[in-house]
Amino acid sequence: MVWAIAVSPLVMVLGMITGLRRPAHWAAVAGTALAAVLIWWLPEFALPGDVLAEGAGGAGLLVLNAAAVMLPGVYLSQVLTRREVHRSLQEWVRGLPLPGPATIALVVAGIAPTVEALTGFGVSLLVTVPVLLALAPAPTALRQAMLGMNIMPWGTLGLATVIGAALTGRETAAMGTATAVTSSLVFPLVTVWAALLTRPRRRFRTAVMAAAAGAVLSLGLLAFDRAGVVQPAGVLAGLSTTAVGLVICAVRRSRAGAGPGAGAGAGSGGRLLPPAAVLRAYGLVLGGIVLTRVAKALGVPPLELHAGNASFALLSSPCLPLLAAALVLDRGRPNGPDARAALTRVGRPLLALAGFVALGRLMADSGMIGELGSAVAGSPSPVIALVAPALGMLSGFLTGSNVGGNALMMPLQERLAPAGAGLDAWFAALQNSAAGHAVFTSLPMIMLILAVAGDRAKSSGVSEHTLLRFGLRVAAAVYAALAATALALVSFT
Repeated sequence: MVWAIAVSPLVMVLGMITGLRRPAHWAAVAGTALAAVLIWWLPEFALPGDVLAEGAGGAGLLVLNAAAVMLPGVYLSQVLTRREVHRSLQEWVRGLPLPGPATIALVVAGIAPTVEALTGFGVSLLVTVPVLLALAPAPTALRQAMLGMNIMPWGTLGLATVIGAALTGRETAAMGTATAVTSSLVFPLVTVWAALLTRPRRRFRTAVMAAAAGAVLSLGLLAFDRAGVVQPAGVLAGLSTTAVGLVICAVRRSRAGAGPGAGAGAGSGGRLLPPAAVLRAYGLVLGGIVLTRVAKALGVPPLELHAGNASFALLSSPCLPLLAAALVLDRGRPNGPDARAALTRVGRPLLALAGFVALGRLMADSGMIGELGSAVAGSPSPVIALVAPALGMLSGFLTGSNVGGNALMMPLQERLAPAGAGLDAWFAALQNSAAGHAVFTSLPMIMLILAVAGDRAKSSGVSEHTLLRFGLRVAAAVYAALAATALALVSFT
């Protein structure tokens, strides 16, 4: 029965969020407090002082890694909104000379991942929701906007993947590559679903086109992660998918221009290259990342901190490129209101993350995770393979965050992995994928979508429960894709 006591902090978090509907940061604090009481009360969960100090130091650096990306990332998004970069991107997408389903596929597999990977925190919804509302009725458009939020393992410049690698003591590139494999079926799935929501006349042709767009995104993520550029991988893969779509646009336009009635058909209208303001903003961030990599390669001190099994290196963090891009856009003048807005938006998510990191460390270092792992260890490998993605998706749904889900569940997922060559690394990647691909169903994300849609959502009768039911249906399909991948891993590894 020790395992039942060990799981009680997780049960408390689940009950507070789903039953009592308390905010994630309060649930995290309550779960951490219960774990601390159990460690003090029960000798089975003893936590020596030196282990506690080492774990606290490691947890602090994990939170610092997150804060160093979250704060400048949200500040940059405030600057982009104020300077109407997002509005320029919206207008450009609306004018692309593509049929409706193809434009939807481009938004879900190309533009939404690019924006979300650069900024995070659902900022891509500020771009995608207005665009999709202009292309489809509100009930359809808001569902499609949800499906565009599936880049999360690479959102906020790969923050969840970086934190997941730190939690497991693995190289970031290895975690990113494994996650790209475990997520490979999800992107074609959600892109096809989004395109078919338009009820096209040629459903099979539309599905093939959308699956191809999702596959390009999956292959791009795998290629960039294998190349070691994990943090900007989501941005680069989204840009690559968008570039493929633009090539198709150019081909369609040239064919329409060469045919009879040129200039009056679907191939006319709309500029193919994104606005200069968009290219400049994204180029500044990517250029800054390149400069920090070059500086590191040339031997510039990375300004590292180490504690426990975690580290923070200023030169390896996207912090400097994000902040530099925002300052360059504002000609070197920091904007006070934007900075205060960024602090306000990041405060609660960062507090929740700190709580989940602390809870995860207490449970791992005190032996609670070991008890849970031992309780499941005797199950057949296929059963464990089916349980792992479900736990990962539950963590993402509960916390509303890929990073928070990893902090909560990553140590347990490693323990669940059946004995086998590298299966613990694959199960860590499954956790990273599953938590990220469940965030779009979480209530904070749904409320953000409804807030961006405003009166259009109210007048069309779209509610929180409507989107939640839709999200859970998609989540079941995502679970099936992840479970199939997990079964393949335990069967062939």
